[in-house]
Amino acid sequence: MKKLLYLGALSVILLTACEEAKTVTEPIEVESPQAELKNEAIELDIVDVNENKVEVGTKVFSKGIVSRIVTEESLEFEFVLTVEGEEPGMFGIDNYALADTKYGAEITVYGTYEGLGSMGVPIISTIIVE
Repeated sequence: MKKLLYLGALSVILLTACEEAKTVTEPIEVESPQAELKNEAIELDIVDVNENKVEVGTKVFSKGIVSRIVTEESLEFEFVLTVEGEEPGMFGIDNYALADTKYGAEITVYGTYEGLGSMGVPIISTIIVE
């Protein structure tokens, strides 16, 4: 009877040890800030901007053509992105991506909406330029 009790206790200990050995922590996938921004960003609509429906700090993206490279240091942005379509518009792009942009280039920018600049132009602080 004692042998059976010892055998039972030993079995429980071994099974517990085996169960703990099976526990393997799986690597945690950490999304890069750029990938996170691209997944969460909404397309910035000029109509929504004009109707004050977009909150400052909202993660946004916009596709368009570089229509002006700004050289005046007094402005809050480095270039102007012109969006064509049903509701054409222009956005000032504050280029934190430090991407080399050329006049006439078709690009997509990802960043945060910063509100209207001093000249009334909607500003996007950009960290990704494609």
